[in-house]
Amino acid sequence: MTSSIEHAIPGDYQLRALQQGWRLQRAWHRARLDLIAHVLPPAAEGLILDAASGSGIVTWKFKERRIVSADMRVSAGAATRRHTSGARAVAALVNALPFVSGTFTQAYLLEAIEHLGEDEGVRALREMARVCRPGGTCLITTPNYRSHWRLIELALDRWGPTQPLGDAQHITKYDSARLRKAAAAAGWSVTRLGSFNLVAPIAGVFSARAGGWLTGVESSRLRFGGPLLFAVCRRT
Repeated sequence: MTSSIEHAIPGDYQLRALQQGWRLQRAWHRARLDLIAHVLPPAAEGLILDAASGSGIVTWKFKERRIVSADMRVSAGAATRRHTSGARAVAALVNALPFVSGTFTQAYLLEAIEHLGEDEGVRALREMARVCRPGGTCLITTPNYRSHWRLIELALDRWGPTQPLGDAQHITKYDSARLRKAAAAAGWSVTRLGSFNLVAPIAGVFSARAGGWLTGVESSRLRFGGPLLFAVCRRT
């Protein structure tokens, strides 16, 4: 289950980190949006689900009215509607989505599955498969615990501006094999698996354009050496 720490995080946290955080923090969060543009941009038609959406930075970035932001915190939905007029935002748990089966063409679950226990994570991915059409696609990102992410997490917990991570928020520690297994157990076929955010955020401190370009390079060539994993999946 999600911790009380996560409930206490302000609903607008992700957007504030992206716009007002320290420079490396801004570049780190921006790389997640750059990854979407490279590996699974919003579909040309149909509804798109941004599950565990936080402050709705996917909607903020891509300006798509077909994106539905779903987060457990009412304050997150309110933050999404503040930055994007007419945004579709609902309060919902990722493992109990209030949508009819087959509603969505595409879905995102960005740095959220690690906040759930292993069985809960599979249930959440299965629920996302339920609300997606057959052949629908999904992008999952999560920390890579077979990388130097462990050191980053320790440093953030000791000196960083974020709420405690470690075992406080990051309950399940994924590597590439564990992520693939969870997706398959939930009815998703992984079509692309890789990692990112090794060098791109550092370049992004100096140039958003360079950071975006490097995110594309990392997603194509880095394999599993980056601190964050991504999986592009298709509903089987």
